[in-house]
Amino acid sequence: MMKNNEASRLQGVYRDQLHDEKNNLIWDGGWRTNLIVNSCNPLLAALMRGEPGFSGILYWAVGEGAASWDKLSPSPDAEDGQLAKELARKALSTEDIVYLDEKNQAILGPTARLQIGAIFTREELGGSGTRSLREFGLFGGDATEALNSGRMIDYVIHPRIQLTAGMTLTRNLHLTFGLGGGSTLASIVGGFAAALPVISIDGVGQRYAPRLNAVGVNTLSELIGIDPLQPLAGIPGVKLREFRAKARMVLGLQGDFSAMRPLAQRSLSDLLKADPDVLAAEIGSAAVNASQVIQMQEALAILQVALDESVLQEISLGDLLRS
Repeated sequence: MMKNNEASRLQGVYRDQLHDEKNNLIWDGGWRTNLIVNSCNPLLAALMRGEPGFSGILYWAVGEGAASWDKLSPSPDAEDGQLAKELARKALSTEDIVYLDEKNQAILGPTARLQIGAIFTREELGGSGTRSLREFGLFGGDATEALNSGRMIDYVIHPRIQLTAGMTLTRNLHLTFGLGGGSTLASIVGGFAAALPVISIDGVGQRYAPRLNAVGVNTLSELIGIDPLQPLAGIPGVKLREFRAKARMVLGLQGDFSAMRPLAQRSLSDLLKADPDVLAAEIGSAAVNASQVIQMQEALAILQVALDESVLQEISLGDLLRS
């Protein structure tokens, strides 16, 4: 698990997507948290002062880390100032950095939230054959195109991504300035579900949960972020794909359930099993009839397919509405 950095006033999440030579999506890592490192704080102070020769986000650096990380990935440390083994870096322009509103939509701004986007190709990484990526970081301040230069802003160690000729890696990262608000992982993906333990997924149980926990996969957001091409000891590949698919279903739940607020104390299990006419009567609004309750139940049925029944009994509609 990544270490907390409570002194920082930045929060960040990122998403990786891998495309083949025909631009077909072959892997989506989902939204995951990143670590804002301590060297970002004096950089922010220098920018506020207008320090000569200092700029904000200038480069996105990628590295291969160490092959041993494939078996046991280390956690980034807030004291880190460089990648373990930087391979290349991409210069970022103002066009690559946009302001976001509270709904994660790009606007003219300025706001307290930024999205940084970049595309990396195999050809940009140098060398020959397949190149493996396991780490990245944003750099600013006095950074140049020289590897390991500048002030590191964030640091991510991620499951191995292998780039071959013709493949592209698309990365998007959200930064939120200020504690307690903004584009946290839960606000982008899955709300309450992002932090659910992996044992919540139907079929994981006590048989597979300890094996996932042993490699640092504790939550649904971490489950969809692992490399599906990297086998996990004791978990058949078909099972792992099933668990990840169910996690995506949960995190992708969409729907406006605000009209059902009078049912907030009921568990999701209860709502899915209850008679629509009874629920409509309990809501007590002329604007909500049994047909609309059925639509709500059908939207929630995704959770019935993907989550263990015991979890559905524990989570209330209120939990979902607060997410």
